[in-house]
Amino acid sequence: MAAPRISKAAFERSLPTLRDELLDLQLKLHTEKSCAVAVIIAGTPAAGRSETVNELLEWLDPKHIDVHALGAPTAYDRKFPTLWRYWRKLPARGRMTFFFAGWYGEYLSGVIKDSKSRLDDKRSVERILQLENMLVRDGVRVVKIYLHTDHETQQRRLKALCADKLTSWRVTKEDRWQAKHFKRVNRIVHACLKATDHESAPWHRVDGTDEEYRLLTVGKRLRDEIAAGLKAAEQKRRDWPSEKPAKVSRLTVLQPQHPLDDDEYERQLETLQGHLARLVRKSRFGKHGLVLAFEGMDAAGKGGAIRRITHALDARQYQVVPVSAPTPEELLYPYLWRFWRHIPAQGSITIFDRSWYGRVLVERVRELTPDPDWKRAYAEIVEFERQLTEHGLLVAKFWLSVSKDEQLKRFKARDEDPLKRFKVDREDWANRRYYDAYQNAAAEMIRRTDAEDAKWTIVAADDKKQARLTVLNAVCETLER
Repeated sequence: MAAPRISKAAFERSLPTLRDELLDLQLKLHTEKSCAVAVIIAGTPAAGRSETVNELLEWLDPKHIDVHALGAPTAYDRKFPTLWRYWRKLPARGRMTFFFAGWYGEYLSGVIKDSKSRLDDKRSVERILQLENMLVRDGVRVVKIYLHTDHETQQRRLKALCADKLTSWRVTKEDRWQAKHFKRVNRIVHACLKATDHESAPWHRVDGTDEEYRLLTVGKRLRDEIAAGLKAAEQKRRDWPSEKPAKVSRLTVLQPQHPLDDDEYERQLETLQGHLARLVRKSRFGKHGLVLAFEGMDAAGKGGAIRRITHALDARQYQVVPVSAPTPEELLYPYLWRFWRHIPAQGSITIFDRSWYGRVLVERVRELTPDPDWKRAYAEIVEFERQLTEHGLLVAKFWLSVSKDEQLKRFKARDEDPLKRFKVDREDWANRRYYDAYQNAAAEMIRRTDAEDAKWTIVAADDKKQARLTVLNAVCETLER
């Protein structure tokens, strides 16, 4: 079958209108900041990927566009979960990003070269589909374009590029290999595209033989996708708020009746901190890494428990990330973006003082986010943590449970102490009205996100000393797994 073509005259007639439409939509995208656009440009060697992106940058306002060609992961990249480097490059609302191959680069390369097992291949597809569905639901329009040509056209273009000293660098060893195995590559790629084609982010295959046809087709597709993203964002605004959450069982925690005396506490504390210090200095830990997430009611003692952990660590080895309401910048990105930024490399530790569970706690209880968003967050969080543990990171999560009476006692004590008064603000007092609702939300959170490799530890926190020892012991047990 002959490749589709458009005459230069027809192209020139269509281009001004298309450019105007694209610029109008880009301006609306930038002004409203209701969604973002992530464009994956993949394809066979010499199908016109670079030329297409270069031309689109001429048609659009490049100030609001980023382009990323990440290539094969570096040694540093490999210290993090596979999708970490792509999360860091996602566009904010109001912006557009072009990814050359994007998260499909490693996947396609591994499958084409047959270096992935069937199990790895299946898991790669699961990760990609989950990522794209999450991005779309979080307001990122994912546009996937695959450019292709016939073998004869590909060979002719590669030969021309190699013959010119100014362009020969563009032909890589990988390009030559794929051209040599054209039929095999096409067959495998077709299966891969089929496996990752879905309603939220379908693949758009575009014949790249004729330049005018390629540019016009990709330009129109981009126009339609930006318009669809803006429309979906508007619809989401109209749909909120929705129904009230269903009731779930309340979290009940038995508080200790006999507090530890100071001497026994100090003895156990020193023992556990010494044990923790030895565990994180073992060579085995260098192949892993540790993520600790702390949640609990205000004044439950999260900060004190964290400090007893960090006293046993080398300051160069860990970071503590205090999490509060998202900043204006963070609100422009998908929800999990701000947490992916702080995921530790192998051999390092990140401690989150509050975490990604805020979506199913404070955002749910205080009705700060639409019901569909927090309801789907359970599955997204489980997948997020699964990606961390698959990479070898150890994940431990803590819910510090303080009784309502003990919380009030601590609030009053802080108010009366000039050195601790800063720890309690108007919002903390307001949250006390929602104490029971938080307990219900915590119960559902723990039930739906507790996993073998990312366990919850429920800590009775009325006795601060016992709570700190419980946390330290659980951290040590996590490292010993």
